[in-house]
Amino acid sequence: MSHPFQLIAGNALLRTREDPVNPVWDHDLNVVLPTQDMQHAAIAMHHWPEYRPTPLYSLPAMASTLQLGQLWVKDESQRFGRGGVKALGAPYGLLTLLGEALLLPPELIADGQAHDRCTAYTAIAATDGNHGLALAWAAKQFGCAAHIVLGQGVDEGRIQRIRDCGAVVEVIPGTYDDAVLLAEQRAREDHHTLLITDTDYHGGLPVTRAIMAGYSVLAQEMAESLHLTPPTHVFLHCGVGGLAAAVAAGLWHVLEHAPNVITVEPTRAACLFASLAHGQMMQVPGDLSTRMIGLSCGLPSQPAWQILRRCASGAVTVSDELSLQVQHTLARGIGSDPQILSGDTGIAGLTGLWLAAQSPLLRQAFELNENSRVLVISSEGPQPGQVI
Repeated sequence: MSHPFQLIAGNALLRTREDPVNPVWDHDLNVVLPTQDMQHAAIAMHHWPEYRPTPLYSLPAMASTLQLGQLWVKDESQRFGRGGVKALGAPYGLLTLLGEALLLPPELIADGQAHDRCTAYTAIAATDGNHGLALAWAAKQFGCAAHIVLGQGVDEGRIQRIRDCGAVVEVIPGTYDDAVLLAEQRAREDHHTLLITDTDYHGGLPVTRAIMAGYSVLAQEMAESLHLTPPTHVFLHCGVGGLAAAVAAGLWHVLEHAPNVITVEPTRAACLFASLAHGQMMQVPGDLSTRMIGLSCGLPSQPAWQILRRCASGAVTVSDELSLQVQHTLARGIGSDPQILSGDTGIAGLTGLWLAAQSPLLRQAFELNENSRVLVISSEGPQPGQVI
């Protein structure tokens, strides 16, 4: 059986010419992530008192080093003061479910007017760190409790930040994927426990769709910042793929053509890469150990898979060693470029670009050249006390 992607190196896939990306928005994907949902999320967030677009930096010196035309980095380190892009998704997902449970307009909940009624509910989710932190913060803002389930390997600093937001933290033996299943079970056992998950293994969870709609606001911000200069390439890092798929779908919508997406994953946790290579969702074995801890996932989320398999033009995997090198380079800055502090997970997209831009094989395959305009997302800042 033929697949849309072919292996061109041990760590790279390229979409075949026989199955090109359709530049026009595929309306079948409206079932997965409706454009109306993305529009509603953008309108809702613009009314939140804490909402501010995050900066999009131009890095001309790094672009020159990588022999590219332009390079932009979207810096999510200050998003809602939570230090990561996940603060777009979990709060919007929780707000949506609380609104449905209480039969109230979400804006009343966001304004704190339903705080007392929200205390009857507990928000639960599995996390590698950032999604759980964003959910714990949102639950505290809206007035409900939070229960966060983690697998092994998440550092104590990330766990403590979640606890500091008032959440109950449960660390289990096993991986992130095991934590997802346990959180689902706990939510089924109590109708006052709301599952706020950005991971949907089977498809059809409205809350995952809402969270992805929240992430898509990032695409609107980037498109507005770039005005009439759209990127030729977008390197998007993936765990289960929800953020990458939402940004890809959002750009597809606002730019009115499919973005040229290259997905990036850690070598030891490359579930989307394996899925693209086999033409179907695949679970990768092992402990999924990587310093890019937020991407330590063994199975893609189904709605993310449905979007990325249709719009990704390539995929790469990157090593922990290279991600550390690129993280330090970005923090030091090249020439007069701004110095950007990116977290261990947040640096993955730029690491994928760094790998591809310095490989003659991948430059040719991905059509990277001196005229390329490349967009990446630094999805988180460093952890408190982390020195880069």
